[in-house]
Amino acid sequence: LQFNLKRLPPDQIHAQFERILTAEQVGFDQEALTVLARGADGSMRDGLSLLDQAIAFGGGEVRTGPVRDMLGVTASDRLPAMVAAVARGEAEVLLQAIAAMAEQAPNFAEVLRELVMLLHRVAVLQQVPEAQQDTWAQAEALSELASQLPPEDVQLY
Repeated sequence: LQFNLKRLPPDQIHAQFERILTAEQVGFDQEALTVLARGADGSMRDGLSLLDQAIAFGGGEVRTGPVRDMLGVTASDRLPAMVAAVARGEAEVLLQAIAAMAEQAPNFAEVLRELVMLLHRVAVLQQVPEAQQDTWAQAEALSELASQLPPEDVQLY
């Protein structure tokens, strides 16, 4: 048998994580659950596996810092500043940010995926500002980029 399952949205995975951790009386941060839900990439099974790893990695708690380190997403925090540097034409600032990111040895495929997601969200905000969701990572930086960048440049990037 083959089952074609629909991908779950991150907020639904996040809510399930919250229910599980509350029932099991495991301490957690909301942002950590958001990062894990995005890392699950639509799969509850993969998400539950990540959640289990995060509990073990965090010494019985699910906290933002250890989860970000575990998933290697700490480097993607630099992306809004990097996009802003590109928009301002500050090549030296951009190269310094890339060098600092490389020191963290991130998964560059994941960083590129995060960059595409960031640019997509900026484009959405430029066309439909009320579409911003509280669950979006770096919501404030997204709004700032949406107001600073010309829509044509966002599409080009």
